[in-house]
Amino acid sequence: MAWRFRKTKNFGPIRTTVSKNGVGTSFGFLGFRFGVSSDGKRFWSFGIPGTGLYYIKYFK
Repeated sequence: MAWRFRKTKNFGPIRTTVSKNGVGTSFGFLGFRFGVSSDGKRFWSFGIPGTGLYYIKYFK
């Protein structure tokens, strides 16, 4: 196991995430999100709010 760090801040539908790898940003609503991860990969994701369950797909 390894320690991980992540801090998330929401500004309406825009979410900014700071981690040890850098800064990522995404846009979304009602469990659906589109964005760019801290290492520059584009992605979309959807999840069930309040459960922590989600699916994420990275684009090449």
